[in-house]
Amino acid sequence: MAGTSTIDSAASIIRRRILDGVLGPGARLPEEQTSAELGVSRHTLRAALRQLVSEGLLRHEPNRGVHVPALTPADVSDVFRIRRMIELDAIEEIALVGNVPSGATSAVDGMEALGLSAAWHQVVEQDMRFHWALVEAAGSPRMVRTYAAIHAEIAYCLVQLRPHYDRPAQVAKEHRDLLAAIVARDGELAVVRMRAHLLEAETTLLGAIPAATHSERFPIWKE
Repeated sequence: MAGTSTIDSAASIIRRRILDGVLGPGARLPEEQTSAELGVSRHTLRAALRQLVSEGLLRHEPNRGVHVPALTPADVSDVFRIRRMIELDAIEEIALVGNVPSGATSAVDGMEALGLSAAWHQVVEQDMRFHWALVEAAGSPRMVRTYAAIHAEIAYCLVQLRPHYDRPAQVAKEHRDLLAAIVARDGELAVVRMRAHLLEAETTLLGAIPAATHSERFPIWKE
């Protein structure tokens, strides 16, 4: 039986290719070809694919195998609904006491340090670090577990936003404004800004979906 580290490593490679846009919506991962390309057994690959299916980054359909899902409006709305439930509560909680998480501050610093030529996945990584730090700072283990369950799907949504942001300055400014509300201990302002931040991302993504979902092609992953 394949070790957990081998399975996790295979899953990590595929996950990064999805989040980097190498594997786009509809891309198929044929078992024989993919296991050969990764240099792992088919048993290991199946376990890695199951892990990514559970994260929402892959989908398995009878007679179509495993493929990268194309986000639907319902998918996006559901992810952002959960985000609002968790993140609005989290930022209000920490703003009321002025608890500025160091992880959130360093993430914004990291965004601002990225040059215009930065890869989008670097922006996404800093964005995810920022929001994760806020959720953790709220001090609810159950909230953290729930957020962790949709973590990969949030990242996948952010990947689709790549053509719509003046990276990374625009993203950095939005997050810096959120930090300012926490520093001011203004819970109401923090919630207003976070709601606007999430709504803008959701609206932009929903507006981009139709063009991305017209095709029914399922291309095979090729390096």
